[in-house]
Amino acid sequence: MEKRELDEKITEVSKTILSYCMARTSNQYDAEDLAQEMLLEIYRSSANIRDDRAFYGFLWSVVENVYRQWYRKSKRDSYYELSEELTDSQDFLSRLEMDSDIRRLRRELTLLVEKYRRAMVLYYLENNSCSQIARKLSVSKSMVKYLLFKSRKMIKDRMNMERKLGEQSYNPKALSIRFWGGYNRYTHICDSKIAQNILFACYNDKLSSEQISLEIGVALPYMEDDLRKLTEYGLLEKEGNRYFTNIVIFTREFDKEANIKTSEFTKQIAEKINKGLEEKESTIRKIGFYGTEMDKNAFTWQMSCILLRQTIMEKLQDRIVLHYPVNKFGEECFVWGKEAYDNNERLSDFSYANCTVSNQRKDKIFFMDFGINGEFLHHIFFNRQDYTNVLLDLANDEIKEFGKNDTIVLADLIKRGIVKNNNGKIYPNMPVLTTNQQERLLMVLDELSEEILVQTEEIIEKVTEILRNHIPTHLKKIAKDMAYFRIQGDCISGVMEILYREKYLLTTESDIMLPTTYIVLNK
Repeated sequence: MEKRELDEKITEVSKTILSYCMARTSNQYDAEDLAQEMLLEIYRSSANIRDDRAFYGFLWSVVENVYRQWYRKSKRDSYYELSEELTDSQDFLSRLEMDSDIRRLRRELTLLVEKYRRAMVLYYLENNSCSQIARKLSVSKSMVKYLLFKSRKMIKDRMNMERKLGEQSYNPKALSIRFWGGYNRYTHICDSKIAQNILFACYNDKLSSEQISLEIGVALPYMEDDLRKLTEYGLLEKEGNRYFTNIVIFTREFDKEANIKTSEFTKQIAEKINKGLEEKESTIRKIGFYGTEMDKNAFTWQMSCILLRQTIMEKLQDRIVLHYPVNKFGEECFVWGKEAYDNNERLSDFSYANCTVSNQRKDKIFFMDFGINGEFLHHIFFNRQDYTNVLLDLANDEIKEFGKNDTIVLADLIKRGIVKNNNGKIYPNMPVLTTNQQERLLMVLDELSEEILVQTEEIIEKVTEILRNHIPTHLKKIAKDMAYFRIQGDCISGVMEILYREKYLLTTESDIMLPTTYIVLNK
């Protein structure tokens, strides 16, 4: 057979030979090596072909012979590698040079996933037999032999690879988890810096556990629990053997760009609030709710919070129609991350907490806490119905006699400045409105709220555009929803900070009416 014709025929069947090898080996590398051996042997033996019609019979005869030889050799190698005697382990270790090789061996052990690593440690370092390891790992003896064989092969293949630690190994990032929805089960899931940096490492790239280990500079044994937990809670997803982050992260780079491009809008909103409240102050005070005589500073705080709550948390949320994702536990909620960093342009005291609690009559206490005014109050009432009931009963003037528990709660509320005791007269230290008075107040503020709403919608479009350029492709579908949560910072924290810096708002004194907490009675 002429060389040209032989080349054409071999090219024609090369893919078929590779498929044959793929079906009979454990990985693509072995399949490719075996296919190369077969093709080489076909070339070497081509002179033995009697005529062209015998080519395919000859070819498959060669293929089968090469495969049988490869299979027998691999079985011999496996038998040697999988020997249960410690002479095998000593021989394996003796082939390593005692300095640089041992260091590389230790390095590769830290990068093995748990099932391989545990088998290696039990066998080589703790001198357990395969039978003993099988009992400890609750697997079959043959599985132990496979794990040891596979582990040795992986280590040998990787020993001479160059390994470089990523930037996060010496410059770790900090992340806090934010939540919007019902029950927040994510509060402490990212308390560890390891968990935080895993999410950062996998944010723009899908990484194996080994790659994550190198990126953040943490040995795999120390991060496996975090990998499991993050995956269990759905903050991390796994595709094959690679992980990717499944929540939006407001990174430092995104924050910086968004702050610059929305700063003028935020400033305009602050100016509208200051000017609008000046014009409407007299009308608002004439509504006559309890606390209407509050001083100018408390008035500006209260009305600013009520206005922004109504605009951002009621009107805007209704207009953009949030599409709630369903988490791993079947709950509708939003979970996202916020990078923490030094020299943040916003004062940390202007991060805020928003909360509403109520009693059976549907009376409500509204909180919008800012750190600039001291202790956050909402957490005192959250999941403490006794505190809520005492304060709302007091606002309704329904407490004639205090029981033992009520007396304890009341004493704590007085101590914290939430309730005042003036010569035996006990009353809430905050505005109290009826639902009718609240409706009248919101009507007075409605025109101003609509003006602010126009600018917040412009901000949300701008932030959505910026965010889409900073998040992974699979998260782009929720960019507009997430932009809404980002602009709460722009249009609440950012606005209130500007009002504070421009002296429209001042830090409140402990002995005056609370600046951001108020009650609405259902009557």
